[in-house]
Amino acid sequence: MKILQIEGEPWDSGIAHYALTLSAQLQRLGHEVYFWGRAGSPLVDAAQRVGLRARGLKRPWSSLHGLRAQVRASGIELINAHTGSSHALAAALAALTTVAVVRTRGDVRPVAGHPLARLLARRTGGFIAANSVIARDLVATFPGSEVATVFQGIEAPPALPLPMACVFGVLGRLDPVKGHETLMEAAALLRKAHPEARFLAVGAGSPPRRAQLEGRVRSLGLEGVWKFAGFAADVPAELARCRVGVVASIGSEAVSRAALEWMAAGRSLVATSVGCLPDLVEESVTGFLVPPGNPEPLARALARFLDQSALAERMGAAGRRRYENRFSLKPFGDETLKVYERILARLPS
Repeated sequence: MKILQIEGEPWDSGIAHYALTLSAQLQRLGHEVYFWGRAGSPLVDAAQRVGLRARGLKRPWSSLHGLRAQVRASGIELINAHTGSSHALAAALAALTTVAVVRTRGDVRPVAGHPLARLLARRTGGFIAANSVIARDLVATFPGSEVATVFQGIEAPPALPLPMACVFGVLGRLDPVKGHETLMEAAALLRKAHPEARFLAVGAGSPPRRAQLEGRVRSLGLEGVWKFAGFAADVPAELARCRVGVVASIGSEAVSRAALEWMAAGRSLVATSVGCLPDLVEESVTGFLVPPGNPEPLARALARFLDQSALAERMGAAGRRRYENRFSLKPFGDETLKVYERILARLPS
């Protein structure tokens, strides 16, 4: 199959990582994959490094004629768009051709239902949703359209042995949406009964944001309990230091690379019930789900791993199995190809 993936964001993000990881996996499966992104985006460079036929687009609408000619010359059969702007471009490239258009959506914002969006949906072979919440939104907004849920997969790292010390790790940029303050408040509650608990925050942030969070650590009396690791060049090494993973986000998480990395590393997970996280975490089997922005239930969930020492090992092993069966690269590629094949089969021969 000859496939064009278009991702129009200028920065790295969960949506961008979904598109790039999928493209690389489809190429490994023997398909001919082209990857177009915004000129100057780090995503285009990353696509080139993994061997994709990558191209940066500067002003795609002013060069539409040439781009359509390239699509025809390359024999592209299907265009998969990953953003709103790339969806419109994909439809324009495929107009008056037999090229199929697929729209993958991994955005937490509500699906637009205005007349132009509905017209675009009618010219789209099908939608892929990155989580079940997005899928329900698409079905409600575009009744009659094919909507399939395909969860992101990531490459399988080796499972990491559990450390004996109970270090709770949070992986992600130091952004307010990631819920670091809520986790700090939970840590302050937890240490009253469990002074042995430790917390490690892995991820970069702006100097003002880092200073703000460091001030919060001091005000809560968490010196020596909470540590900032900063940007991690070697993520598995940081995961290996932790016994339990935490995703404390108060929003976002349309896709959650961090949650998948914790599961793949064989770590149990305490996560808030936002975005894709209820799809990823099997409650009381691979971890616990808690409401966002509320430190009390978060502290209670964390305490269970300190009260029951075997829980982290049991749930971590279950999380690794769940990752292998549902969220590794193989199901990611295979489920996406099933959608592509169904859409192509409906095209006139």
